[in-house]
Amino acid sequence: QPTCSVSTGSVDLSNLPGSGSWTVTASPGGATKTGTGTSTSFTGLAANTYTFTVTNSSGCTSSASGSAVVNSQPGTPGVPTVGTITQPTCSVSTGSIALSDLPGSGSWTVTASPGGATIAGTGTTGSFTGLSAGTYTFTVTNSSGCTSAASLSATINSARING
Repeated sequence: QPTCSVSTGSVDLSNLPGSGSWTVTASPGGATKTGTGTSTSFTGLAANTYTFTVTNSSGCTSSASGSAVVNSQPGTPGVPTVGTITQPTCSVSTGSIALSDLPGSGSWTVTASPGGATIAGTGTTGSFTGLSAGTYTFTVTNSSGCTSAASLSATINSARING
């Protein structure tokens, strides 16, 4: 099936004629593959439902195969938006960063960089808490395993010291 980075799929076929050459034809589209041996693969297939026929070296053509479905490429989520940044205080040594524009359907995982801390959830908002001083960016990975580009950076300042 297509992946986050590859927009097409492939179908492996077996039980082809073991002697002589053959030509396999994909439908729709009419793409063909000619060869020998009992198996082959069709690659670079766009999202669709395919059937295949095989014509042996004697010119006899099989019935159509069962259907093989190539799904649409999963979507890459949009970049998380940095919202409210809560800075450390005299009594709390860490900060938090609210994020929005997370995937509205399915589950997601947001990863902070540097450090690799994650939060997981559902819905369009999330928040990282307990962040030490530093500058962070965030990526979101959706339930299809596709990861966004990095967000704009957000800075947590050093804790305030009484004194």
